[in-house]
Amino acid sequence: MPITINRRKALGGAAAFGLATSLSGLRASAQEPRVKIRIGLVPLISSGPIFIAQAKKFFEKVNLDAELKFFADGALAMPALVAGELDLTASTLNAGVFNTVAKGAPFKLILDRGIEKPGFGSMSVVASNAMVEAGFTSVDKGAMLKGKRIAIQAPGSIDQYLIGRMAQKAGLDPRTDLNWSSGMPYPEIVKIMGAGQADVAQIPVPLAFLAEKNKVGKIIGTGADVEPNTQLACWVMSSKFLSENKSAAIRFAMVHTHASRIFTKAAASKDAEVVKIIAEATRLPPPLIESAAPRWTWFDENGAPNVQSVMAQYKFLSDSMKLVTGKVTEEMLFDLTPAKEAAARLRTANPFT
Repeated sequence: MPITINRRKALGGAAAFGLATSLSGLRASAQEPRVKIRIGLVPLISSGPIFIAQAKKFFEKVNLDAELKFFADGALAMPALVAGELDLTASTLNAGVFNTVAKGAPFKLILDRGIEKPGFGSMSVVASNAMVEAGFTSVDKGAMLKGKRIAIQAPGSIDQYLIGRMAQKAGLDPRTDLNWSSGMPYPEIVKIMGAGQADVAQIPVPLAFLAEKNKVGKIIGTGADVEPNTQLACWVMSSKFLSENKSAAIRFAMVHTHASRIFTKAAASKDAEVVKIIAEATRLPPPLIESAAPRWTWFDENGAPNVQSVMAQYKFLSDSMKLVTGKVTEEMLFDLTPAKEAAARLRTANPFT
């Protein structure tokens, strides 16, 4: 005899199952131990997912006490992480990170912290007015970089990688054919370019827009035009915290992954609520934040870093620039368990919705 199912009962049963699943996820989060997590942060637009999580109390929903410690530059947070003063922070994939890993780093890369995706890339190639007048108007003219003064924050930085790859693609040796000038924060780089002391630099938005507006130079492309989907940075967690608080690591990854989805959508729509949250946290004027959209920094929907890009940066800094002396493997760099388990939990029982 055929079995018949009442449609209303079936829909009601499905809704009840969904509610039960959601509630079970909330109970699981509540039952997990409350943990304090010390987070190193730079007050930039790209830190938006953390600001969103704080404003919407996402950390509290998964039993985490988030203590934010602000740094003027991400490079200053890494020593604090190594010294045990932080549990995690965001870091670019620079020579210092790779050299520390080669020697046995007390940390692991666990989660995406920004990818230079076409259309959403936050890094801009800025050329001086003199370079633009000479014809340097797009990133495919990298041969014009030969002998030019390239301003970067530090040797082995993401700036050096992106401009160095531009040079390589034009047949230049980035180590010997370019005149690198380092040791300056981005605002200082803008100043020296305006003074005629730098020819090209890689500058993030919205500062790059301000530089162009003030006629310091001109944006001729983005980092995504040079090397699409470059991994800009990763969340780096203390190995000690990761081993002792694996559940907290997963819950942090859940918070950041969900908040980054909100952030990415807000960048595309210039969501007023999110703009306000970011403006209050960074002390940047809301119109300036809106002008940078959608190029706030793109995040992978599931929190997965571009591992291939990370290894390409290691190879460039090691083989081409000779700035990394030891061997580094994916296994030495990453523990992606928090990202993978967080994405799975968000699919089955998202505690933030």
